[in-house]
Amino acid sequence: MVLRAGFGEAAAQTGPVPEKLNLFQMIARSDLVTLVRVRSGSLKYAIVELRETLKGTTDLTVMRIAFRDFNFTRKPGEELIVFPDGQQEILFLSPYGRQVKRKRARAKNIDLFTLYRGREGRITLPAEGPEIILGAIRSLAQVAGRDPASQVDALRGLLGGDNPFLTEAALQEIDRLRAGEPSIFPALLQLMNSRSVTLRSGALRVISQVFLSGRMDDETLDQARSILAAALERARNDPDESVRVQAVATVAAWPNRRDVESDLKAIAGTDAAQAVRYEAQKALFR
Repeated sequence: MVLRAGFGEAAAQTGPVPEKLNLFQMIARSDLVTLVRVRSGSLKYAIVELRETLKGTTDLTVMRIAFRDFNFTRKPGEELIVFPDGQQEILFLSPYGRQVKRKRARAKNIDLFTLYRGREGRITLPAEGPEIILGAIRSLAQVAGRDPASQVDALRGLLGGDNPFLTEAALQEIDRLRAGEPSIFPALLQLMNSRSVTLRSGALRVISQVFLSGRMDDETLDQARSILAAALERARNDPDESVRVQAVATVAAWPNRRDVESDLKAIAGTDAAQAVRYEAQKALFR
């Protein structure tokens, strides 16, 4: 999978670099999300055949994609956007020239779209296993169509699945919304044992939010202590330094400092990585 980053139509590529969106945000904010096959990428616009509409509605079967302006404004080191003939792509799209007021111009370009957020608005499907990412996007598109409260409940329910793209997107959005709660501790505990560094770190971030939120009560305290023990294990022994740093921050978020102070002192004095020792020392200083 290749995910390219950028912003809007080329004319909008000025000012601060926008925050990178997660997969759920990209789906929710795009007008149209499509699976396409590139018919011709060598013309002024890429000509693509619509294979599936993943989000939104359209009667089009062939579309033109405006992308070359993004190449003119690319940053040093960024590769050219190209559309190889025959390649399958997932495109996050917005109508091109949306600000045009003349009806005749809009009607003429009804099949013309641009990549939402430029280089970010495109995923090149791998030759093998494309259904994993397609399945994730289909599920997330369904969630995006719900009301906000139902979205959060649905995202929490996605944490226990076996699709890594879907799990990661749900975890990132729960983290962004600060929507963690004790009810998802079992799923977070499972993610802390994932082979994915991203999932382990993400789970620990959400756990720290729950620790700091004041949402734990007597009924969930025993479960929370089990989660704390698992976070301590990650802080001491996770093979990835960045995960240990996050685990230390999570342990430090535990509401009763006396419960974890000795562990933080031990980590501050013994961990092999300076970044981990510093995180523990910082927590002790606070």
